Amino acid sequence: MKIREKLILAILLIATNSFSQSINEFIENGLKENDISKKLPHLDTLIAMAKEHSPFIKVTLNEQQYRDGVVSFEQRAWLQYINLEAGYNYGIFDNLSNQQIAGDPQSQVLFSTEQSRYQVGVSLRLPLSAIVNRRARILSAKGEAKKARFETEVAEMELEQKVVTLYNDLLKVHRMFFLASSIVDNFRVQSIRAEKEFSNGIINITEYTRLQQMLNQASMNYELQRSDFVAAVMALEHITGADFDI
Repeated sequence: MKIREKLILAILLIATNSFSQSINEFIENGLKENDISKKLPHLDTLIAMAKEHSPFIKVTLNEQQYRDGVVSFEQRAWLQYINLEAGYNYGIFDNLSNQQIAGDPQSQVLFSTEQSRYQVGVSLRLPLSAIVNRRARILSAKGEAKKARFETEVAEMELEQKVVTLYNDLLKVHRMFFLASSIVDNFRVQSIRAEKEFSNGIINITEYTRLQQMLNQASMNYELQRSDFVAAVMALEHITGADFDI
């Protein structure tokens, strides 16, 4: 008898005889001791990780920012009709004398000086269509921005539901995987005993073969459950961007 098989047999014997536990109690205790939820981040943490990792959420947030920018643009669109004009000239210009500036009618002589002159002016040309359509464009932009926020909220809600589903699926698949492992161990113990009893002539070949087939079937189910468990872990890792040490 191999060492692992001896250990399995010893565990089952202790569970069933020494502590007077049934197989169901033994499995239930094993499930509690191997509760995978204790090895995973809290569900709220997983949801936050998924939102941070999701490319689709990032797209909707960027769209929301863009739409908010459009609203700001439409609210300031009237500024495009304001023109600021500036000019600069350098040369010899005729200037009024101080007497002329003071209003002396007897002073008729202008004097010329070399100087620089700057001109700055502001003008506003606002088309009627800009006034009439401005409110409609702003309302339309705000509607698109609101729609973008709703799309983000919907995407986040759907992502939350997906994470919750994958999390619960992982817990369920892990329990099935543990049960399949326990069943295989149980059939291995029976197979060891059946082999010994068959060698001693206690059971016939038919009973021995039946037990071996049950072990093979349990082993096949174990591999299927193991595959489902690995897939469930990978699915939750993929949506959250995490790497679970399980």
